[in-house]
Amino acid sequence: MPVDHWLNSLSQGSPKSIDGDLAALGGASICYPFLTDSAVASQIELLSGHLALVSETCRRLAIAYSLYMRQMDAIQDASVRLICAGSCDRPPVGCCNANHHVILSPSDVMVSRPTNTAMHLAHVITGLQRSEHEHRVDQGSALTPGYCSCLSSSGCTLSLFKSPLCAHYLCGSVQESLRREHGAPASAFIEAMHAVASRTITSSRDFTDPGILDAWVLLLIPE
Repeated sequence: MPVDHWLNSLSQGSPKSIDGDLAALGGASICYPFLTDSAVASQIELLSGHLALVSETCRRLAIAYSLYMRQMDAIQDASVRLICAGSCDRPPVGCCNANHHVILSPSDVMVSRPTNTAMHLAHVITGLQRSEHEHRVDQGSALTPGYCSCLSSSGCTLSLFKSPLCAHYLCGSVQESLRREHGAPASAFIEAMHAVASRTITSSRDFTDPGILDAWVLLLIPE
């Protein structure tokens, strides 16, 4: 898989943080409903080693973000992308009409005044976005000029480090399709996705919403 290929290509620093990060993020009490235990452990180990020089707080936030995004990617693969591929009104650009992957612009920082931790996390994620994007391009992903700089002929070059906006945005057509297919249970998922996509980032808590994963699990349970 492209994600694993990129993770395995990451340079590794000191391994001293790995055991602690595995205990903090990969313990038996932590549930990743859309990932295997081996995928979780491998992702933590490789990112922990790669981010060895990053502060513990921000390193663990970045790794947790990647695990959350990998689950979001699985949800999109099973639903949103299928809808987009079959009924998007604006192929091939869809909603990728600008560089929405930028997490905090200078104006965002001036207006919303995010915490130092949020800004540090955005900086670390931006560096990882660059690495993930460049790896996909090196592996042959052909970019689509004139739209988002991460849009390729095979889709987004980012999987683990999409921005909160990109990962959570659902256009009106996708929302309608989800409601048609799943009925009332889709509403909680859609509302949670919209809340994060439209949220102003002021702290590290604003990057994700684990409740979205729970809402999708409940959506899949037959009544």
